[in-house]
Amino acid sequence: MAYQALYRRYRPQFFEDFVGQEAVIRTLRSQVENGRIAHAYLFCGTRGTGKTSAAKVFARAINCETPQDGDPCGVCPTCKRLAEENALDILEIDAASNNGVDEIRDLREQVKYPPAVGRYRVYIIDEVHMLSTGAFNALLKTLEEPPAHAKFILATTEPQRIPATILSRCQRFDFGRIPAQLIEKRVESALDLDGVPYEKQAVARIARAAEGGMRDAWSITDMCLGYAGETADGLTDTLVREILGASDRETIFSFVEKMLDGDTAAIMQQIDDVMRRGREVQVFLKDITGHLRALLLASVSNADQVSAVLEVTTEDAAAYVEQAGKTSSARLMRLMNLFLKAESDTRWSPQPRYVLETAALRACLPEEEVQVEALVERVAELERRIREGVVVKSGAPSGAPKAGAPEAKKEAPAASTSPKPQNTEEDPNLTDEMKDIWKKALKKLREEEPSRGNIFVNGRLVSARDGQFIEVFNKQVGAIYVNMLNSAGYKQPMEKALSEVAGYPCTFRAAVEGTVQETNASILAAKAEDERRKEKNLNRIFDTFGRENVVVDKE
Repeated sequence: MAYQALYRRYRPQFFEDFVGQEAVIRTLRSQVENGRIAHAYLFCGTRGTGKTSAAKVFARAINCETPQDGDPCGVCPTCKRLAEENALDILEIDAASNNGVDEIRDLREQVKYPPAVGRYRVYIIDEVHMLSTGAFNALLKTLEEPPAHAKFILATTEPQRIPATILSRCQRFDFGRIPAQLIEKRVESALDLDGVPYEKQAVARIARAAEGGMRDAWSITDMCLGYAGETADGLTDTLVREILGASDRETIFSFVEKMLDGDTAAIMQQIDDVMRRGREVQVFLKDITGHLRALLLASVSNADQVSAVLEVTTEDAAAYVEQAGKTSSARLMRLMNLFLKAESDTRWSPQPRYVLETAALRACLPEEEVQVEALVERVAELERRIREGVVVKSGAPSGAPKAGAPEAKKEAPAASTSPKPQNTEEDPNLTDEMKDIWKKALKKLREEEPSRGNIFVNGRLVSARDGQFIEVFNKQVGAIYVNMLNSAGYKQPMEKALSEVAGYPCTFRAAVEGTVQETNASILAAKAEDERRKEKNLNRIFDTFGRENVVVDKE
């Protein structure tokens, strides 16, 4: 016998089989018992919440000869005939592929024919929001005044796209997301019935990944069981995590802990480890965002409330509360907005990993640096324009003096005569040859490793003394770049590129702006002291042997 997917095998056949839709099911049962059957219904909600299944059960219930508490009995001749796939009195129409005017006109012609078996002929139009404007107009009159034997059930995930004229003619039922705890119980009962061993934590992870959709939970379970095969372990948490591409709880806690501490080097290393394990960037971002949401909730609630809202154990809730206590709610909101934006950006970025790395580094910035970050960028842009000689014009027209202001002089000093700002930190011995080596090495590294090379363009070369190239970064955000670029993962590729371009061994060091000048001064002072010591020793030799008897090798 051919294998049947879990979501088809466990599709609800009676109202009592549904989970998480108590209000909807109670109302539909009451209508069946009281005989108050409307001519048109609208079932709306997210995917996998039971809209189409409820429509089929309701269609059989209103045609059942002896309904039991609003449920179809399943044993009468009508129920047996309607349970067959070729039943003529329950017609399911896919509006996504039959969305034209002609299909709806054919439907209007079919509505005239009476049911073959039961009392009603039920038309289930799935994804009804996909109908064209003309198709909606063609359906409108039939939906308003259908024959007594015709009933319509419209199902959709996007009710906002349905015309108001259609909505006003239907009884609307909203199918909400199913709580994770109910999904867990349903999946566990099915696994117990099939005799499949499982870990509760694995089922809980599946329930959370389903995001309130029972069909998604069945599909994930089916995929995991197919991967596990006939292993004795059955459904394990490690297996589910590997299938979903999700990170384990300890990894997420550790990652967020490093962000809160501002440990940029450890953050970059952990991102690299996660990517090497084959994790998807979007899934990882989604896990981080969910964790930050939990921390934000924990920062304003107690452990019991966190456990109830997030549907986690008391121990996990206590861990969230503990980590949330290490920072402020304002920072958690900033981090959550940052990763929500990154999660959206990865959908369009050709390099989603870069988006993740950028978001993580920005998250490490202290609050005071975040506040001035935009200002720093604007100042840097103004400095660039000044260096290039770009004139920033005011709102007044060129050459026109402002009202009430004295007339400006026609002659202005030439731009070339204005003195250039002197960079006191730059080494005076930094030659054009050294600058050219730096530019070529930077270009080489950016071509070979763009993810690393692009970071170096944010700094400025200030020294290349004795083969050691020193690059400085802005004081406001320099700490992040310096820690990152002085690590082996960035420093070694740059030193390799510099050495290949220069033809001799070179080293690299990143520093914060304002610290290199002191370093250069100390180097010069040390060299001067060494020269004085050599000269003193030479004078002693001259005094002992006589200057005329000593030959000095200048090399």
